[in-house]
Amino acid sequence: MANPIAVNFDSVKILIAFAEHAQKHGLEITYDLQVFIDEPERVTRLVKYIKAGAPIWQVETLPDINWPAVYQKLGMEAEYQEFVKTTNWSNPSLWIVPAINGATCNKVVAAMKNDGVKFWPNKDLDASLSRNDRDPNKDGSYVVGFRRTIEADEENKNLSADILAEHNHKGITLLERLLLGAGYFWTTGQHLDVKNITLSTGSRDLVGSVPSVCFFFSVYGEVFVSWYGPGIRHDSLRSRSAVPPPVAEQLA
Repeated sequence: MANPIAVNFDSVKILIAFAEHAQKHGLEITYDLQVFIDEPERVTRLVKYIKAGAPIWQVETLPDINWPAVYQKLGMEAEYQEFVKTTNWSNPSLWIVPAINGATCNKVVAAMKNDGVKFWPNKDLDASLSRNDRDPNKDGSYVVGFRRTIEADEENKNLSADILAEHNHKGITLLERLLLGAGYFWTTGQHLDVKNITLSTGSRDLVGSVPSVCFFFSVYGEVFVSWYGPGIRHDSLRSRSAVPPPVAEQLA
């Protein structure tokens, strides 16, 4: 006789109600009982996001990033543990990125290379940058949020850095994108931006170009850092919108 399977029927009810609500908005979300058996952790995350009130168009079943492990890889475990005492911001729709004094683009790249991740080109990224909208090594440690998605924000496609600046857009910096990509890789073994490119509009190089990051497995099989003029735009170039912490968190 097969062992009985324990199913959380309260979660089943929540998912059914959520699927019905999503259908009214033109989204098709289907679940069957087998999902609870095969992927219980994924279902648990989804239920948590739904109960927290995450908008239906932002709910993702992507995992939380293991930031303690990230900063351990960077050799900054003590700095991380000290910093998290000052922040408790969470949001089920976002990945909250801690950018801590001492973290640099080169340090993130070196740590990922140590774990076998290939980068192109092989250059000093920190020396290439002339400006960042946020910089933990100049302004102090901080947290910033980004939508919990594999690909960069679709609503920012075909919008150049210049166009976004005219609309007072606040975008991801190169360090934040590298930290986010490293965190996702060390948490899941997978990469971000496998179909499109994150335009890191929060940073500029010495001649004003905008850095970008993607994973071109089919072409290079590695993390690809490139640079675009601030007026360049196309569908696959997309900034990730930066979400600041609540005011109370900023004053903490």
